[in-house]
Amino acid sequence: MDPVTLAIAGAVATGIATRTGESASAALSNLTRRVRDRFRDRQSVLESEENVAAALEAEFIRDPVFRQECLGLWNQAQTGAVANLFTGRANKVIQARDIHGDITL
Repeated sequence: MDPVTLAIAGAVATGIATRTGESASAALSNLTRRVRDRFRDRQSVLESEENVAAALEAEFIRDPVFRQECLGLWNQAQTGAVANLFTGRANKVIQARDIHGDITL
């Protein structure tokens, strides 16, 4: 399963975008609402991150337009945020953002 689908599932399952008083972006709130609306008739899907991820993966295959909408909202929500993703094999991986000054490894 791709990392973005897992991240979306985590946001939906934990409700981080729907809790009152939290400063979640409008895009993340919209994404969460769209996913919850999509599975409103299957509430058991929303009970865990694993269920949401599996259901999203199947829904993304079934409806590529919904996938693009969700990915667009996810990307909007990530603007200005750091999202370091690494896939594959490596002996050592370093990921960073906004380094000011020297780096010694």
